[in-house]
Amino acid sequence: MSVEAEARNPPVWKTLSPKKHKPRDLMHPKRNTSSPSPVPCRVRWIFVLCIPLFFASCSTVSSKHNSRNVTDRGIGAARELERTANLLELPFLAVGAVAESTGALLQSAAKQEKKGLTNDAAGNYLKAAVDARNLIVANRNSSAGGPEHALFQVHNAALARFAEIWGNDIRSSEPAPYHLSSGGENYEIVLDSSSDYPAGFFDEAVASDAITAKGIREIERVGYGAALVGIRRKTPERAADMRFYAPKGLHLPVTLTIVSVEEAGSGESRRKLVSLALLDPTRRETVSVEGQTLPLAANFSDPVVMLVGGKNELLDGLFGFLNAKKRIEESGIYLLEPYDPNRIPVVLTHGLISVPIIWREIIPELLSEPDIASRYQILAFTYPSSYALPESGEFFRNELKAIREKYDPDGRAPLSRNMVAMGHSMGGVLSHMLVTDFDDRLWNEISDLPFDDFPVVEDNKSALRDLIFFEPDEAVQRAVYISAPHRGATMATLGVAGAVSQLVRLPGNLLASTADFIDGPPPEGLKVDIDKKVTSIQSLRPDAPVLLAMDKSPNKPGVVFHSIIGDRGKGDTPESSDGVVEYWSSHLDGAASELIVPTDHASYKDPKAIEELKRILRVHAGIL
Repeated sequence: MSVEAEARNPPVWKTLSPKKHKPRDLMHPKRNTSSPSPVPCRVRWIFVLCIPLFFASCSTVSSKHNSRNVTDRGIGAARELERTANLLELPFLAVGAVAESTGALLQSAAKQEKKGLTNDAAGNYLKAAVDARNLIVANRNSSAGGPEHALFQVHNAALARFAEIWGNDIRSSEPAPYHLSSGGENYEIVLDSSSDYPAGFFDEAVASDAITAKGIREIERVGYGAALVGIRRKTPERAADMRFYAPKGLHLPVTLTIVSVEEAGSGESRRKLVSLALLDPTRRETVSVEGQTLPLAANFSDPVVMLVGGKNELLDGLFGFLNAKKRIEESGIYLLEPYDPNRIPVVLTHGLISVPIIWREIIPELLSEPDIASRYQILAFTYPSSYALPESGEFFRNELKAIREKYDPDGRAPLSRNMVAMGHSMGGVLSHMLVTDFDDRLWNEISDLPFDDFPVVEDNKSALRDLIFFEPDEAVQRAVYISAPHRGATMATLGVAGAVSQLVRLPGNLLASTADFIDGPPPEGLKVDIDKKVTSIQSLRPDAPVLLAMDKSPNKPGVVFHSIIGDRGKGDTPESSDGVVEYWSSHLDGAASELIVPTDHASYKDPKAIEELKRILRVHAGIL
């Protein structure tokens, strides 16, 4: 079986269930660690009844697309420009005339679209954008945030609508040159050599101003250019090339600009040569327009909302937890941008009953910082969160191995030498496992017998060895743990948690209990129960073997780690909790930094936490 096949369909994974004994409090040995009393039936029912309310309160990410909003915004800006023309330094008549003509062009283009005259509409949108650009160029003191703001809006809206129409025009996928006309003027459009993307790279362009999003905070940059979402679909023909991209393909922030407008030809062949560029606003903060340096417009949230739109964070996470058989089909490591061998990979890992949608504001925040985005490559790891920690850890390692074999087989790029792992909750524990030197400590928490003497079914022995004995990841040089239960969570010991875990549907190649590995009766020296169905909930108990072993194991040499911890504000740190994970479990000695934020378990949402992530990345890159 190939490495990639193993990454998607791991061979016979195993689960290990801890015996029911007293949880060990490794941070505070004197604390009462007696097993919690059974949860009263009334409390259980209150918990169950609160679930629907919890679902309802959980945010759903959604978006609507209406291109007419872009045109209307441009028309409104043209009217505003007429009213405020006296504030500009250019003569009133020049500004007023351009404002009036561009407004008329936008209105005409909208009518042509309704009639299906897309070629004529595209020509009018392009002419409106060119005319507005010429006025911006003529006004040497243009500023996207000054009184000329309306002029930029006219230009950006016209260019954005041109991009949407042209992106769906069959000619855009054919060899250049391309010709359009408007008002008796002919235009030839070409892609400038300064473009960050080649012709035909994107299958579709969606204007950011056409998107109305919910469930996400908008992160944008006001400036010059048409802010777009560039979409490259994951088609069957691209399946191999886009193996490590999300099922919906690439959704990237892109800005279309007019680089130059020049007169060309004479007579009937007379035309305006319009040179366009598709720019990456994560790498560029400004753009030069005929000697002027202007901020480059961009929207960093819309690509994310289009990628995850229509999903409810908790319901999607719950589905992935309960139906692991289905979720594994869409699990793995996903690139959010085209692979770049020169940038440092940052892999984000979600937690229990969760999905990568939790990063929907952190990703745009990081992409909006050019000094970070130009140095880092963002990846997301997703997995069925009901898998026990050893199984998810093995899946993580297999995926890292597979992506390195595809993109860095020689092991020279940061993907194999210099990575940053960030994880929330159980994702933080999985990130911790990547940098932990377990040696034989995990096995020692399972049995007193040497592994080679343990009566394992022969067909499963190799698979069990891979699950229990593994080396820390060589590439991960820094880790960030966000509300991570390194020593487990008391909540995982509650009766309700155990009942929920019994609803999980695991894949057929995932064995249900340790008994499936044993050849014969249970041997002496076995420290775990062998008859229990085990999911991630059981492996997050404070007495789970993997957590006990990790707490006794050192980090690999040289790794740096940080902690971000939530505190509900009861003023009881270090006896505090974020409502799910207690401080004694999330705190680690030796952290390069520990930030406590006044939040519940979703500490990654806190603005201070986001700023801390940026700070850590700048420190790692040596720019702070």
